Amino acid sequence: MKKNNNKVLLPAKKNKVALSIGCNNASKKIIALRHVFDVDRSLLHVRSVNVTTDNRHLIITFDDNAKIRVLDLVKLEFLPHKFEGHAQSVRLTSITKDNKYFFSTSWDMTTRKHELATGKCNQILSGFGRSPSVFVDEEQKLLFNASYDKDIDPASRNSGRCWDIESGKVLQIYKHTHESKDIECVDIAYDQQFVYTCSEDGIAYKWQLRGKKPLFKYFECEGSVRKIAVSAKYIAGACTDGKIRVHKKFLGEQLWCFIHGNQGVQDIRDVKISLDQTKLWSAADDGTICCFDLISGKQIYHRKIHKKWIWSICLMNNDKVLVTGSGDGMVAFVSANTGKILAKLRNLLWDDEIIITCLPDKAFPNGCFYATNEEFIQVYSKDKNRQADEELELNDPRRIAYIEKTNNKNLVITKLKNDGQYTALTKNHIKNQKMRKQVNHQKLPRLLMAEFK
Repeated sequence: MKKNNNKVLLPAKKNKVALSIGCNNASKKIIALRHVFDVDRSLLHVRSVNVTTDNRHLIITFDDNAKIRVLDLVKLEFLPHKFEGHAQSVRLTSITKDNKYFFSTSWDMTTRKHELATGKCNQILSGFGRSPSVFVDEEQKLLFNASYDKDIDPASRNSGRCWDIESGKVLQIYKHTHESKDIECVDIAYDQQFVYTCSEDGIAYKWQLRGKKPLFKYFECEGSVRKIAVSAKYIAGACTDGKIRVHKKFLGEQLWCFIHGNQGVQDIRDVKISLDQTKLWSAADDGTICCFDLISGKQIYHRKIHKKWIWSICLMNNDKVLVTGSGDGMVAFVSANTGKILAKLRNLLWDDEIIITCLPDKAFPNGCFYATNEEFIQVYSKDKNRQADEELELNDPRRIAYIEKTNNKNLVITKLKNDGQYTALTKNHIKNQKMRKQVNHQKLPRLLMAEFK
């Protein structure tokens, strides 16, 4: 067990990240190096993820405490502000269009407004039950939140509220009145004209902004409706019966009823629609995501991303990257088009530490990572003629050289952009590797060889 600045590095688990590199030409024995991160039992369960519209900041909340963290995606640093105030788990956030503020809603029965640049809480709204959903309108004048009002009135059911942000007063309440059918949940959205709600009664409604009764019901299912996604043309509901129901927003008629995966998972926890309204993504309690074509109705892919449930997903970089937050303590950055994992962020107990890993590829067969604390990294040497691996000491030159090559912050940042630059860099890297091998085998002219020395 290692300690660093009062941080305990726990013994490694079986599911360590293990990668290898290198050989000893002098002895003709293949000696591989691999690394592990000895922290997987020190991770926080992720409840929600949300990205600012400028793709600069990722806001993360957690299932098991009231922490809010904001990751600067350009610098790969957590903002120093604590965004304190909530007493219990923060369930969801909504970011203002100008990216200066975000609202958070919590199990502590409050919704708070935070200033992103300073961490200061500028407003607190209360008077409702536990709240898992919050949504701010584009003009930043209205705020919507949904809550379990049975917490404060046993005769009540789930409700949504519209708040005037400036005055902090409730303008309208949208009440669900049917009996609960399955799992506790409620969600709310707004498209600058109408309000949309769903709940554990299995119903998705459309409301006028000042309407006391719903305009109409989109659908009613046997399970609960956890989340809704609203675009210019569609409304989609993520349901606990393993289905994603997509309806035309204005007419109300059903367009598709997708089944998540091949078998149909019993709990779909989030859903998102692309900006161009051609794709839909869903996330489920088995740690998988699905992507569907909204034009043809076909499933594009079904991928296992996490070991535990996925509570939240969001899109960034013009819908090129899908971000997922899971109960396994990881935030994954996934290619939205293919479902391939680009990188994973471990959410450590310690606020000032970061570990982001990228999977191996042709250019970097050992993968690459960015870790702020190199003592989190254990490097092992394996001689194929021996039975046991040797853990390298912190000052071992082999360990130092391995980390210098693999702990590459700029490379991780480039890969997170998923804009083609990483592919160009890796192609150039592979080309240079081939040329070096040719130099080592003396297959290039002497003048060209001199340039590589």
